Amino acid sequence: MAPPFANNDGAGGVYAFPPPSMAASVPPFSGAFGSKAGGGATPAPSAGTAATSTATSTATAAAKPPPRYVCSPLPAAAASLNLRRRLMLPALAIPAALVTIPPLAVSILAILARLANATRGGRGNLPAIIAASSAILGAAWCMTTMGRGAIARHAPNEAAKKRALAQSAIALPFWALVLSICSVRALSYFAGGFASLFAGGEGGNIGGGSGWLGGAWGLTTTGLFWFVKIAGACTGPAVGWAVLSLLVVLRYAGPFLPIVRCSSTPLRTNPFDAALQRMGGNFTSKNRFLDFVTNGLDWLSALTAPSAPVKNDKAKAGEKAKAAPPAPNAGRAANNQRPFEPSNNDSLARVLGFLVKSSTARYSRPGLLSIVVQVVVNVVGGHLFAQAFVVPSLAEQNEMLVVAVVWLSCLFVPVFELFASVNEAELHYGYYSSVGGALGVGGRGFRLQPLLVALAKDAVFRVRRSALRVIVPAPLIAAATITLWSHLGHLLLRDGDGFSSMSSPPSSAAIVQSLLLSYLTVALLVAIMAVQDVLTRWSVCAPGMDVDVLMFQLSAAAPKGKDAAAAKKFLAEDLVIQSVLMGDGESVEKVIAPPGAKSALFTNPQEDEIKRNEAAASSFAQWIQDSSTTSSGKLSDDILRVCLLESLGGGGSASLTSNPFHFGDARHAAAIRKRLSLSAATAAPGQQPIAVPVVRALCAFAGGLGDAMSQIYRPVDKAGKPVKKNKSAELWKLPPGSLTAAEFAINAAARLVVMNLVSMDQSGHAFVDALKRHERLSLLLPCVLQSAHKLRCGMQEYARATASMYEVNVATFATEGKTDGQDVFIATKCPDLCAVIAACNDSARMIMKTLMESGVGEKLLLQRKWKGDMQKWLVGLNCAKNPALTN
Repeated sequence: MAPPFANNDGAGGVYAFPPPSMAASVPPFSGAFGSKAGGGATPAPSAGTAATSTATSTATAAAKPPPRYVCSPLPAAAASLNLRRRLMLPALAIPAALVTIPPLAVSILAILARLANATRGGRGNLPAIIAASSAILGAAWCMTTMGRGAIARHAPNEAAKKRALAQSAIALPFWALVLSICSVRALSYFAGGFASLFAGGEGGNIGGGSGWLGGAWGLTTTGLFWFVKIAGACTGPAVGWAVLSLLVVLRYAGPFLPIVRCSSTPLRTNPFDAALQRMGGNFTSKNRFLDFVTNGLDWLSALTAPSAPVKNDKAKAGEKAKAAPPAPNAGRAANNQRPFEPSNNDSLARVLGFLVKSSTARYSRPGLLSIVVQVVVNVVGGHLFAQAFVVPSLAEQNEMLVVAVVWLSCLFVPVFELFASVNEAELHYGYYSSVGGALGVGGRGFRLQPLLVALAKDAVFRVRRSALRVIVPAPLIAAATITLWSHLGHLLLRDGDGFSSMSSPPSSAAIVQSLLLSYLTVALLVAIMAVQDVLTRWSVCAPGMDVDVLMFQLSAAAPKGKDAAAAKKFLAEDLVIQSVLMGDGESVEKVIAPPGAKSALFTNPQEDEIKRNEAAASSFAQWIQDSSTTSSGKLSDDILRVCLLESLGGGGSASLTSNPFHFGDARHAAAIRKRLSLSAATAAPGQQPIAVPVVRALCAFAGGLGDAMSQIYRPVDKAGKPVKKNKSAELWKLPPGSLTAAEFAINAAARLVVMNLVSMDQSGHAFVDALKRHERLSLLLPCVLQSAHKLRCGMQEYARATASMYEVNVATFATEGKTDGQDVFIATKCPDLCAVIAACNDSARMIMKTLMESGVGEKLLLQRKWKGDMQKWLVGLNCAKNPALTN
């Protein structure tokens, strides 16, 4: 039966478009400050949202330009809300614990000691409290252990033992604690106990009289006294830790140009880094050095050669340009040629905005302006940490030179640690999200031991990394600076100035003392920042997002008025589509546009979907190359995107299990099933299911990323000439987040289209059920195959470019039974690519098994003409299980 189609006008569809008569003029200040999505692209609105015009029509315009669409601002708001909540827990957890847990613990111990009369009616001192409470708790633990052992020995059977232990889980420790208190109290009464050992308690006798009322009053005042006393002592460390926690958080989000990202696309190398890398590479290889000399001689010859006369062919060029048809993505390319170029008529504020935007473009490493701002922030944070935690404890017992060295070390350490972590500015989502198993995500409960082991492992690794870069040089530089100041300070200071006491050369003992204290302080500071950074990365990359819960929270936090109404109409599918395609309006428009009525009458609907996927992937690939550097958004957008992809495509691919229909963990399978159920529940005649644009967006992302990588890392340029040593591999870097996002995207697309056709039997095994499927979703099965092949080809091109850049002969990696060494090279030298390639292969196998059981797989493989070697790849994946395909 023919699948349902949406009407051309789209008025009754899920994704509404404005009528063609609506028009909007180009904003008066275009380019860097006028475009909102995709660097001047024309994004389309999503489900239930009306298109927003970027500007009103001007009276002097001769003709109205075509309408421009902008993506909704709700994905950015949802991303910001999601990141703020993820950063709040690690930023506040440890400082809050420092202020609350030690005071509570000491207060409870003081109450136990008073109950045992170890303080002789007074508040006691800390050694007496610790000794008495340790004796009480130790005796209680011994009696509890003995009681459980007696129950285990005398129980008639295993069931009775478990029942008795469960019944005594609370009563046994309670009565053991009571007996321990009575025992210590008797010991204190008859033998003098702890009063003779720890005389001179704090606060004297605080007895409020005899009887229960006096005892209760004494316990209350003792607990409050020690709570306030210990809380006051912990305030300084808590404030110091909070300052360092804030420094770490400001690297992820905030107004001070954060440097941490989780990019989902290839990134251009910083121009300065690329120049240094090419210059250094010219002297590390004989061939490169010869090429460098040859290019230099050619350049000198071009300078000395006489210039040929230039003909004025402007009129012919103009006529040729008018006659030529517009190229695909021509509007986007025109808008992205000079994205950040202000004119002479711009105000100072816009010029400053241009400088900020051009300096904060997303390259493989943070820009210079971001690093400078972060250095200033870290210097201020180091000063606040020293004033809150270090200086108050050293100023009264040490001379000013020692305090100055420690203070200056506190200023240097955050800055040095910042430079040490610049190379880790790109988050490795796959690694840091793996701690979700220890946190109990998708499991039965929280497990503390694996969490502490992983925290200690990562923190120790960071401390060891910072040992030679931060811990060793910071105190030495601080001591050398203060010593130099002591020798030259008298030339700049007058008697009576604040630092005149440091104008005399320090003694050797003072220098040694300052170095010892500085190394202790620096080690503590580096350990705190390491622990805080690890916790922050875990929290930011934590899996388990529920997109519907996020949409509910966004609607609750949205302001009243039009924004609230738009948030209620904005679907979770809209959030997935616009976030996955990174706000590129042209790509969004291609995936959400409903099919026209003519396609159902005159063309093949499946071929329409394949062509649409090809166009969407090409559009997104072009956006990656033209606009990803300046329009990739913030870390909040990155985290939202990869978390949404993980919620649908995480849990590994089918190669990890024996089940050919692998939909991830139970959490991922439930999320896929939920999206399909909501799509089926909201389906209506004349409308495309809301899950269809989601699958198209996932295919466009995976296929577009593969197309972009094939174009970036191809061995020939646009003119067909070979690229010397694959300079594209030096100019474009592949961050780990892009590999993780690509793996999740292709897995999610395959799971959505396969689960649409699969049902579960009573034994839990999946089988193809033709009665269950939705026709429009079934048409997307070849599109997922197409995107998987594009993504796989992109990974192969990246591996070839990497081998060429390092002048590695891939053929030397060939083994017996292999035609070449490409796969072996990837497995040994590029292991990060293996998970993506495995996801492409496993997704294709899962789809091909579905097609074969549906009866159309052989026709799709052998009769359709796929581009490139896609048909050979598909046959190779299935010939082992289906020998008939090779005949």
